[in-house]
Amino acid sequence: MIDVFSDIPCALGESALWDGERLYWVDILGHRIYAKPWSGGDTAVVATPGPVGAVALRRTGLVATLRHSIAFADVDAGTVESVVQVESAPENRLNDGAVDAEGRFWFGSMNLAEKDPTGSFYRLNPDLTVEKVFGGVICSNGPAFSPDGKTVYHVDSTARRITAYTDEGSRIFATDDDCFPDGLAVDAEGGVWNCKWDGARVVRYAPDGTIDRVIEVPVERPTRCAFAGPGLDVLAITTAKGDRPLSGQVLLADPGVKGLPAHRFPG
Repeated sequence: MIDVFSDIPCALGESALWDGERLYWVDILGHRIYAKPWSGGDTAVVATPGPVGAVALRRTGLVATLRHSIAFADVDAGTVESVVQVESAPENRLNDGAVDAEGRFWFGSMNLAEKDPTGSFYRLNPDLTVEKVFGGVICSNGPAFSPDGKTVYHVDSTARRITAYTDEGSRIFATDDDCFPDGLAVDAEGGVWNCKWDGARVVRYAPDGTIDRVIEVPVERPTRCAFAGPGLDVLAITTAKGDRPLSGQVLLADPGVKGLPAHRFPG
């Protein structure tokens, strides 16, 4: 069964994020960050100066990717402040990101036309230094981390592949033929949940990359999922505009497994 958490119609909803009390998400094309209490009530919103690709928890407030910079945001204060310039290429923008157990914010960029591999994958350290991890990406999505922190899962959506990176090297974790892999979440058992753009489903992969279960959703374009709720046992799913009635809204599903708390960026 699928429920609606927020019926605000996003053009490109993304970056579901749970902080223990509220669910955050963004509308990339609508230039908005949203936060809604789990128990109900008003949805807080702050406008961003252009596209906002992702949000992650910070020691207070949020860290976010804007078009070419990293920003600190506070939805309650209504503030968004760019703090680190990352790229300036007009054909690119920053996209999805997440914080690992060491407090580092991993994020990527994408080619706006989604044709050329002009994007890169980066890591923002707590001292606000930025490291380029690798280039050659068309549309960076994810990332997510295994429960032990030893594996980083990264998506190149246009290339239709999910790659698993460890200190020993990398391997193709999963690929798609009929849709595009989008955002990721990892549960407490190490299962990797992936939203399928133009696939109308969220797929759980076992740690070896085999498909374990599938949740069908009533929209064409689910974009990212996160474990939410007091028990971290609900899957919150952001979606993009499409032809179906619930497109662009934030949906809830029962994954049958619990997730892990989101980490915070200490910078």
